[in-house]
Amino acid sequence: MKHQKTNVERREFLGLSAALLGTAALGIGGCASPFSKKSANTASLGDKEGIVITDQAGRTTTFKEAPKRICTCIIPLPSIFFAVMGEDNPLIVGCNPASLPVYKRGTLEAMYPSLAQANTDWCARDFNVNIEALLALKPDVVFQWTFMPESIKKMEDAGLKVIALKYGTVDDLKTWITVLSTLMQKKERGTKLLSYFDKEISRVSERIATLPKSEWPVALHVTNSLKVMGKGFTSYLMDQSGAIDPTRDMGERQVSVNMEQVMQWNPQFIFVGNFNPIKASDFYNNTFPGQDWSHIPAVQNKHVYRFPVGGFPWDPPCVESPLTVKWLAHLMHPELFKDMNMRAEVSQFYKDIYNYYLTEEQITKLLDHTQD
Repeated sequence: MKHQKTNVERREFLGLSAALLGTAALGIGGCASPFSKKSANTASLGDKEGIVITDQAGRTTTFKEAPKRICTCIIPLPSIFFAVMGEDNPLIVGCNPASLPVYKRGTLEAMYPSLAQANTDWCARDFNVNIEALLALKPDVVFQWTFMPESIKKMEDAGLKVIALKYGTVDDLKTWITVLSTLMQKKERGTKLLSYFDKEISRVSERIATLPKSEWPVALHVTNSLKVMGKGFTSYLMDQSGAIDPTRDMGERQVSVNMEQVMQWNPQFIFVGNFNPIKASDFYNNTFPGQDWSHIPAVQNKHVYRFPVGGFPWDPPCVESPLTVKWLAHLMHPELFKDMNMRAEVSQFYKDIYNYYLTEEQITKLLDHTQD
């Protein structure tokens, strides 16, 4: 049964790889792994033992010093690694080729130009590794998904150190920050990122708590015209920003629905994911064959928005998730957040977290949620 479950999870993340290239939808959520019953999510630094990392597969690896050459099969990792380091650096010498299209779409390319030099020939988009090509890069550590145990074993058999991670929840995101900041001897930086994350989320959620749920709008996160996000991170975003997520109890991460179901939900807001080609105008112009969105309040009131792309797309978990929550709350509760200037919020976040000063043009592009 474990082997079967691993294959299912691997297929879901293959969807992520293809989606980042604009060819498929993303199904993200908390991912179990064959190791999920083991303890995980800890990292420590000891004077005698070196840097000790316990990854999300419950495996412990020790390093004498912070790695100087890093390879990652994991597509979202470069954006979080950059945030932990706080500056451009040449340490990632190899990454998944699917990391680069999204890197070029948002702000990360301008902030992290060194990543463009990372080798991509050693790793396939489906996370499988060419061991010979990987060894030629001489990595001090390789990051791989927890649901790829065979790949991890091959790399370790070749003498490489591997850290296994999983993805899909706020807790996973925070674990990545803890693991990376400990590994790179940036623990102070990691503590700052985690504290900032919680503080900025609270700025929104504390106001939302003053609203009765009867005033929360129904919001739908679509990954295609009739595919919606089910259980997972979307529910967290909607809870924090004050919206009813009608798909939160659905068992799957991505759920196919029909127009009848959408009409029953009657969403006042529709948020389009970044991992598909559809646009807000497709809903407004009713361009989907055999579907009539014209009676849906979100469409009638022009409340269809695409999630922005910053250092990483804002719909899955990322360092910029506090901005995602602010953006959602500002759109859905304009009166409650009328004093919140999203341009200023984005600008300040980038200064505080990335030590990067966005231009007005970059802010405009980032917040262009129509992307038509």
